[in-house]
Amino acid sequence: MGVLLIPLFRVALPRAAGALVAAALVASCATSTEAPRAAASVRNPSVAADVNVERVILQAYRAIGDRHLFEPDFRTISTETYRGFASVDPAMSLETSDGAFTVKRDGREVMRRNTPGDPADGRAWGGMLAELMAGSLDVSPALQQTDRQALIREAMTATAKQLDRASRYADPDEARDNRFQRDGGGGVGITVERTEDKKIMIRAVQDGSPAGKAGLQVGDQILSIDGDAMVDRTLNDVVSRLRGAVGAPVSITVLRGAPAVELTLGMKRSRIVPTTVVYERRGDVALIHLSGFNSATTDNLKAAMDKARAEIGKDMAGVIIDMRSNRGGLLDQAQTVSELFIGNGTIFSTQGRHPESRRTYKSSNGGKTADLPIVVLMNGGSASAAEIVAAALQDRGRAVVVGSTSYGKGTVQTVVRLANEGELILTWSRLQAPSGYTWNELGVLPNICTSKITDPGKLSTTSVDSGQGTLMRWHALRNPTPQEIADLRKVCPPGDSSPQRDIEIATRLLHDRNLYSHAVQAATQQVARQ
Repeated sequence: MGVLLIPLFRVALPRAAGALVAAALVASCATSTEAPRAAASVRNPSVAADVNVERVILQAYRAIGDRHLFEPDFRTISTETYRGFASVDPAMSLETSDGAFTVKRDGREVMRRNTPGDPADGRAWGGMLAELMAGSLDVSPALQQTDRQALIREAMTATAKQLDRASRYADPDEARDNRFQRDGGGGVGITVERTEDKKIMIRAVQDGSPAGKAGLQVGDQILSIDGDAMVDRTLNDVVSRLRGAVGAPVSITVLRGAPAVELTLGMKRSRIVPTTVVYERRGDVALIHLSGFNSATTDNLKAAMDKARAEIGKDMAGVIIDMRSNRGGLLDQAQTVSELFIGNGTIFSTQGRHPESRRTYKSSNGGKTADLPIVVLMNGGSASAAEIVAAALQDRGRAVVVGSTSYGKGTVQTVVRLANEGELILTWSRLQAPSGYTWNELGVLPNICTSKITDPGKLSTTSVDSGQGTLMRWHALRNPTPQEIADLRKVCPPGDSSPQRDIEIATRLLHDRNLYSHAVQAATQQVARQ
């Protein structure tokens, strides 16, 4: 079964405004579960006749019952699922009692079904709900005339809201984009954005991609694709046109430079995995921007480290891993990225209701960079897989964390690919750092809080030691109350900015080995005292 650490785009952390990867979150993470065909199929052949609402609900309920982190209360979930499904027809209503669910239209009973005795039996509740939905479709013209994908979206969105903040439903279009971000697909290798004046601009060109080889450049304005004008098209429309089958040709017309020149460039799509690793040399320091965790992240990070060693040589002071606003990604990549820097021992563990969700992940490869000083940059937008890496490196004494408290998403999701090609992204386990604490809701506390350091040049052992007592309390908590969480997060409030001061502090630490060692030892000593 595949699992991932869901990047929080479209949930709680905003994606970069107006930008999408046109390179075109566990390798092969989509776990498809087949459900028996419901008794009734779609009623109106003219409206998405190939989409069976009831089958999707059955499949989703089975998955929730089997895999969700907490034992579900399907009585409450089913009530909200039905109300979401029927929301397009105000005449439809659902009345619930201890023993039955009754569907009415304009106050008249349409169908009544006895409720299952076990509120955690997803199969039984899903079957009952499928029958109520089928009966509702029979009597409601509004439901019959509504696109089935829209009905599923309303029903599944209402379902996910009853579970936890990280579980959610992705409709087929979003699910395809999610799969592309995780595993790649056919594309040209550019990132595009839509400006305020509705121009489609190229923001980044991936090295070695079809776009790069054809001569597309950052700053080019896309006018048309295969002769079709892209002016006033949505960003999703443009991205959809750029993606396609590997090997399929595409021509892109752009406007470049001043005075503007119109160019039409042809290329063939190749398999593209969006870039998540960017290396930048800062004197004797390797600055690596790590923006996400997809199927190519570890390999790209290895390549970046090799390039840094070749360029900087034996005098390299250390590495800054910038994971500010990194929303996360694939669980296996969080593990393998951590293994690059950690020798033998525990990286993280997971605990959940399903037996397969309880695991300990360890490194056993010796760590290729086990002796290299590391500073990790985090902010309030750093979540999920980024928090795994930061917590592991901090707990194991392999890095100093600088910045602000992270987002606090310490759960793992599994992806259920549904019969309508959408996805149910379902929380199924909770993460624990090597020391045993969980950062869910709490976040990872940096060793050095940027907001408390006004002059990086005056960073000292005293300023490093100032937060160690809080770090000990932070790591000692096992089941913090909401008030404890709120109070602790005030110590170094999560921020959404990426100030240059973070990099200056990180560089200062790497250039002062005594200060760096003191920061690492102070943190590990606090963990050891728990």
